[in-house]
Amino acid sequence: MLTSKDLGGSWFLDQLWKRIGVDKALMNIIEDRQFRTPVERTIFAMVANRALNPSSKLGLEHWVEHEAVIPQLDRMEAQHCYRAMDFLLESEETIQHEVFNAVADLFNLEVDLLFFDTTSTYFETEGLEDDDFRREGHSKDHRPDRPQVVIGLAVTREGIPIRCWVWQVTPMI
Repeated sequence: MLTSKDLGGSWFLDQLWKRIGVDKALMNIIEDRQFRTPVERTIFAMVANRALNPSSKLGLEHWVEHEAVIPQLDRMEAQHCYRAMDFLLESEETIQHEVFNAVADLFNLEVDLLFFDTTSTYFETEGLEDDDFRREGHSKDHRPDRPQVVIGLAVTREGIPIRCWVWQVTPMI
């Protein structure tokens, strides 16, 4: 019975996902691989869950099976999420290129001029130390005592985001 499940939010996001062309971009890359699980649907489920009812990967199993309606995905296991995330990392550049082309066509984006800006942000967590990515450094927030990262964003003349990046901060000397 669908009355106890969230149909509207996941349906809306699925239509947007398809309209933007994310499904086709992922399927173009996935078709050459031998996955036994629906990777594109698993990625969509993770995105929809993050937007509608954020939870852990284990919580996502329950959400997909009992609380949401994800077309062509009645149930899933947390391990499928981890495999899908591995695929995303391996295919990151290709996926970004495919999705950008689809969105540029859909919105008739002119990308003759891009604006680029950076900012930094820090982590408010006890016991969080520097690692290979987060480092103490110079910060716009004047928090050199916290591990932080730099975020970059490129947008069109109209302010449509094209791409974002996250980098390590410059170490303090």
